[in-house]
Amino acid sequence: MKGKLASNTSYFLVDSAFLVDSIIVKDLVNISFIGKSKSKTILEGISSADREDTLSWSLKCFDLDNVDFAVIKDLQIRRFRWFGIRVGSFSSSFLGYNLYVDSCGWAAWGVPIGPPLQEIKSPGGVKLFGDNGTFRQSTIKNSGWDGMQVAGYDVLVDSTTIDSAGVDEPGATYQGDGIHIFRNPDISYNVNGQTIHKAGRLTVNECYINTAHPKKSGIEAGYKDPQTEKPLLRAYNSYIAGGKAIDVTQDANPLNGAFYSYFENCRLESFRADRPTFRIENADAMPFSWIKNNTFYSPEGYNPFIGEDCPVGEYDTDSTAVLYLNNTWIKADTLTDFCVKHNAE
Repeated sequence: MKGKLASNTSYFLVDSAFLVDSIIVKDLVNISFIGKSKSKTILEGISSADREDTLSWSLKCFDLDNVDFAVIKDLQIRRFRWFGIRVGSFSSSFLGYNLYVDSCGWAAWGVPIGPPLQEIKSPGGVKLFGDNGTFRQSTIKNSGWDGMQVAGYDVLVDSTTIDSAGVDEPGATYQGDGIHIFRNPDISYNVNGQTIHKAGRLTVNECYINTAHPKKSGIEAGYKDPQTEKPLLRAYNSYIAGGKAIDVTQDANPLNGAFYSYFENCRLESFRADRPTFRIENADAMPFSWIKNNTFYSPEGYNPFIGEDCPVGEYDTDSTAVLYLNNTWIKADTLTDFCVKHNAE
């Protein structure tokens, strides 16, 4: 199959476990890979199911490069060091459906590409860098670093579980978001003579996202740098938990069409007493955006701000920039008045 991939073709995988080195899909359109079910068709990055030496795992499973209208569904992907699925920056309209991605994005250090041993950059369970991607009714578990990475526009994650991110290298500092929205490595724009790099835009709906580790965020969409777009995020009807639940920016003037931020009907829970449950940084005033009807949960001993406890911290953001409506705060299992810490440091 790997040597005969073609456009306008569906590949149906049988009820079996397959040892996979990599499935590279390049310069094709309208291609599908469909298993029997996520419990019956398994793509495995190591021959021995109980082998825990991550350096023996294959690097990657599906790698889509300049591929439009691709579908991967009804199968399980497990034990790959770099990623289980990557949809490259120049791909579009990807659909991942009814997938179980387990133990991918591991072993960022010591990759045996050749002496000396090299580093894998940005490992993750699933990497959605292309536009118009959808990941639906699926599960990502036990990712070594980020459960999912998003660097494309109009990406939707719907009815999906992302659980236990950042379990590789337990002592490391920079790893482990449930979802990380970040700078696109391949695409930039010229705006008034300045190079601006593209960043992801994500909508999350009816998802369960839990890093299960206090190191990093449930969703990280924080401010980057002046030469990168602000990563943008919407979240609805979801449970999102991590060291801090969400780190986000808001942008009143996004490039290439409007994408405004909304957070509605979510349970947002943090594990760290020294970090804000919800962090907002460098947000512009956005009259069409809001944070409403959410419940914020903060742990016992929560005190990230000196002299004022609030579930939301605003950094380098005007106090009138963000609209808050009908939010609830539970601190250490006690109903507490909702508030926002402005001008946090």
